[in-house]
Amino acid sequence: MALLQLTMVPMGEGVSVGDYIAEIQKRLEEEHAVFHLENMGTVIEGDIQDLLNLLGKIYETPFEQGAVRVVTSILIDDRRDKKIHIGDKIASVTERN
Repeated sequence: MALLQLTMVPMGEGVSVGDYIAEIQKRLEEEHAVFHLENMGTVIEGDIQDLLNLLGKIYETPFEQGAVRVVTSILIDDRRDKKIHIGDKIASVTERN
């Protein structure tokens, strides 16, 4: 099980890019992805191959909306010794307080 954090920033599209992000969220919902929108990106959970395939499906979204340049940051936590889910890391830290 893996977590993938995705941040896509269309460049030259003004200060607010909310419409672009909303369309990406819509596509994630259409793919029945398990995800959580955060302030600086979206975290998606699943099998690593499924996540990479999903990334391939949604990557073109901002370009299809007219963006000509997109800066993308991808961070992957692929843990093989146990299943991890969105929120597990926060819960682990919270339990220690």
